[in-house]
Amino acid sequence: MEEKPSPDDYGLIAPISLPHDGQAPAELSGPDEYDSFFRIERDDVTGSTWVIQTLEVSHKVADDLRETSLDGEERADLLDGLTLLLQHALTIATAR
Repeated sequence: MEEKPSPDDYGLIAPISLPHDGQAPAELSGPDEYDSFFRIERDDVTGSTWVIQTLEVSHKVADDLRETSLDGEERADLLDGLTLLLQHALTIATAR
């Protein structure tokens, strides 16, 4: 007999269990797995290089918002996050 999803889980995958600290056990997951999953390359970049990359990515994300299925509140949350990121980039760019 197939189990029906509860009305509040929207048919998503079953939840997983994590320890109380909210992290997967260290022997299963760590910084390398995080970087691999999000395709992060750790390099010694200059502040100006980081600012340029931040501006480029922010511009692409803002352009993608036009075609997204996110609702207005989700878009506003994303734009709030971009605003904080860009404020930090401005701080770095003007610290010279």
